[in-house]
Amino acid sequence: MDYKIRINKIFQAFDIPLPGKQAHKELAPYRNEIELDFKNKNPKIASTLLLIYPKDGETFFCLIERQEYEGTHSNQISFPGGKNESGESMKETALRETKEEIGVDPISINIIGELTQVFVPPSNFLIHPFVGYCDFTPGFKASEREVKRIIEVNIEELFKKDVIKIKKMSFKKISGNVNYEVPYLDLNNKIVWGATAMILNELKHYLVGAQKEKY
Repeated sequence: MDYKIRINKIFQAFDIPLPGKQAHKELAPYRNEIELDFKNKNPKIASTLLLIYPKDGETFFCLIERQEYEGTHSNQISFPGGKNESGESMKETALRETKEEIGVDPISINIIGELTQVFVPPSNFLIHPFVGYCDFTPGFKASEREVKRIIEVNIEELFKKDVIKIKKMSFKKISGNVNYEVPYLDLNNKIVWGATAMILNELKHYLVGAQKEKY
């Protein structure tokens, strides 16, 4: 689909109610055990940016593969984003982190809106996911300290019939390792799961819902 048509459809989508929890539940890890509600958790606050842009006449978004480090999200695939700093709005956090991690200047990014917040139990973060776009293909520059690689994905990949798959994953608990069947998105032959997959699934539901509303 042409980039300008796709961007218009995304703008139209933000005129309808957010699909939120239903979209999240489809891709939530260990969804039968973890409560998606974050009340009384006193979570840390973070923002991410789902950045959309044109490439070769089509619509792409970017993900990052994080560097290996001692932490919950080591080596995982995610959006640019990070912890909210004192005095920042949620949107400012998303734009600052995008600049730091993939080198895209905030002045070139147009924010469309915010999707439903996602609570991440293992790290106790509450994520505010923003959607924005550039009018041109960005010149990415990955942060050597934080980003192993930048992954560019055609947005049409989200609508493939077999994009959602299941994989057995092992998680550490006090009682020992526990295996779960975890839903994930197969994008560019990469396993995209957890909060990132939940956010992308909401965008997908959003676009499908907007099309039904219009037609």
